[in-house]
Amino acid sequence: MDCLHNIMRQRRLLPLLLCAVMVGSTFSGCTGSGDESETSVIDFVVYYDTTSGVIEEVMQNNQQVSQNDVDILFDFSYTMSSEGEMTVFYLEPGDGSSRIENNAAENGEISYTYATHGLFPAVIGAIDDQGNEYNETVTIRIDKRISWSDDSTTNPATMNIDARPDCVCAAPEKIDIDSVVENPANGFGFGGQSVTVTWQLTNSTDVIAAESQPEQIGDGQDANWVHGQYFIESGIWKLNVELSAEGNGDEQVNVDHAVTISYEAEESMPNPSTVPVPEE
Repeated sequence: MDCLHNIMRQRRLLPLLLCAVMVGSTFSGCTGSGDESETSVIDFVVYYDTTSGVIEEVMQNNQQVSQNDVDILFDFSYTMSSEGEMTVFYLEPGDGSSRIENNAAENGEISYTYATHGLFPAVIGAIDDQGNEYNETVTIRIDKRISWSDDSTTNPATMNIDARPDCVCAAPEKIDIDSVVENPANGFGFGGQSVTVTWQLTNSTDVIAAESQPEQIGDGQDANWVHGQYFIESGIWKLNVELSAEGNGDEQVNVDHAVTISYEAEESMPNPSTVPVPEE
């Protein structure tokens, strides 16, 4: 009887199992994309050695002394069309600048200089003489490092840190600060004074985001504050150095800030050329 009971139970379960398999098959077919991209007649081959860089700016006494921007080069030379000749190669930098177009028959390279920081969605594309067009988006990450100094001062100026990206993109991920305040030795044979220094970082709404502990700097000595600030909101941040001298009078100091504005590492992978360079 037990054997007969088991056989009858298996017969009742079999249709249910078959149904479950059929339903599972139906749903598994829905997990695919369903659509396949059309193959372009343009064989789009573009080489670029880098997709990131750092702008270097030097500021002295709140005046810009120099700035080294970031150049990105795109080589379209190996892009071809199966239906005609290539006529236009183009780049939309993603920083609000106008599209750059090259006559494909004359120049297969486009170089662009990024002078502002951000995470830029650059569009690179090609058009042939039949009107066929193909393009791709390449994310370019540009950080900025600022060397800022204020010398022989009793009242250090405020350093403005512009954390506004020059693109429709997220705010910077981080602001790194490495600051040194030096209390130079008195050169006239008289004993110099000690000074107490406090660093303060405020956000774009003048709310204190970070502050150091007060630190005393003896004559001929220096002090250093290193800070990494996350949760950056777009806007102008401020870095202040507050001084108080020990005893009478004011003591002159030298202030040097090294500030880096950086973004999340979400840039596209570089695509360097694998074509061997002919020997001369």
